Amino acid sequence: MGPMGLHSMLPFDIGLPMLGGAVMTQSGLTFIGATPDGRFRAYETRTGKLLWSADLPAVANSSPMTYIGKSGRQYVLIAAGGSQSFFGNMGNDLVAFALPTIDGTKAELAH
Repeated sequence: MGPMGLHSMLPFDIGLPMLGGAVMTQSGLTFIGATPDGRFRAYETRTGKLLWSADLPAVANSSPMTYIGKSGRQYVLIAAGGSQSFFGNMGNDLVAFALPTIDGTKAELAH
């Protein structure tokens, strides 16, 4: 992907500018949502392999945060506010995802 969703036609990935950071978990995941395409992604930290992605209601010009709930379940959250500088849709959302549990309970979305 190139700037503004254009294909670069180069024989390698060039990436995109980001307006925000990443968060890494002790279990080896890296979450990034600060790209202008409005996606929130989870990567395997050790290899860089994309494991999961989801559409956000607006571009997330922010760094994700994570916490452990009272039940012991881990959550990752991101603020999706939009961006005029990246021509993204505007919003005012805090989106939370519950990570899968060891017993196989699937990830959940709270919005």
